[in-house]
Amino acid sequence: MRIFGLNIWQLMMKMDGLILSLLNIFILTKDFFKIKQRKLISCNRLDIGKKRDIYIVLNGPSLSNQDLTKFKNKSIMFVNRGFQHDEYKRLQPEFHVLVDSKMLTGEWPISWIDEIIKMVPTITLIMPAKWAFNEKFKPYIDKGTNIYWMTNKFNLSSLGVSGTCFEFSIEQNFKTIFFTGFDANGIGHELANSSSHFYGQNSENLAKTTLDYAQDLYMHSRHFVSLNQFAKYALKKEVSMVNLTEGGVLDMFPRMDLSEITKDSVEKLPTKYN
Repeated sequence: MRIFGLNIWQLMMKMDGLILSLLNIFILTKDFFKIKQRKLISCNRLDIGKKRDIYIVLNGPSLSNQDLTKFKNKSIMFVNRGFQHDEYKRLQPEFHVLVDSKMLTGEWPISWIDEIIKMVPTITLIMPAKWAFNEKFKPYIDKGTNIYWMTNKFNLSSLGVSGTCFEFSIEQNFKTIFFTGFDANGIGHELANSSSHFYGQNSENLAKTTLDYAQDLYMHSRHFVSLNQFAKYALKKEVSMVNLTEGGVLDMFPRMDLSEITKDSVEKLPTKYN
């Protein structure tokens, strides 16, 4: 649709982006004055990546068709229900990211953390810094669980856990970010009542209304905008991002076939994004 020669939808997207950028500045300013939180994150380890490669495993349905044993003995990051993957314990990931507020509301049981630690005692959990002051997490803090308390520069990216994974990996100086299981079409699977993740569906989503989906679809559109921005951000930081997902809709990152990863292929990665 055009009005006075202007594409009204592109104009609205730009206006939304500006509003969200201003809100993000407000959130960052507010966080700056949270003294306890700033003191907490000052204790985080720095330069964790040390120019290593990292392999991020997200939870899209395509993951069921991939052989994750290729990641054995590499630096691996899983997210959310990823610990339910058959290879999780054998792969012994280095990181596990939990940032969804469902952990606070009880929709996702806190006992997931115990299951993760039982399988991988050396795991480093990555969680929002504000959670550190919630009583639910005090037992894990008291017993010295490895936790990296995360704050985000991009609070309103609509990328959720994937955005946290990318931001952490870029800021912590990893050299190359390989990721898989990012089909980016989960909302379509939900609307069609089909499996939106490798483990099936999130049962809590079955109660969604059309108004809930209206919000989800809006966030999904912002999701694509943010991914293009992340591709540029990574390039600016001289970090390579490579999509190993089988299929999916993302076109802003160079792709490789997971089955073809070798030392030589990693050294010959593409240096430019679309």
